[in-house]
Amino acid sequence: MTTQQKPLGFGTLSLLVLAMGFAFNFPWGQANFMISHYLFNLINVPIYSNGTQGLHIPFVVAALFWIPTFWIARKNRSHYGTSVARNVAAFMLVFCIIGPIITVVDWFVNA
Repeated sequence: MTTQQKPLGFGTLSLLVLAMGFAFNFPWGQANFMISHYLFNLINVPIYSNGTQGLHIPFVVAALFWIPTFWIARKNRSHYGTSVARNVAAFMLVFCIIGPIITVVDWFVNA
């Protein structure tokens, strides 16, 4: 009995893009250095929509990683790691879309 393994290919790149998306918002080291916060401070854009609270904008911007991951994994289903990358990216996209919607609805209800 032979088992076929999925080949490495362009679809495997989706795993790398997925890892980059997680690294974008992950706190690194003892100083909790975050790439997203550093970039937002560098271009002088607020991290939260309402001062120190509200919508965490870098989390929504991370969708720039989840969308290509989902698209690459969907187009190259026969490559290694694409099903995991596609499912995780879809899950994160749902959070990136539903989270801001809930926040905006909360603003309208409590305003």
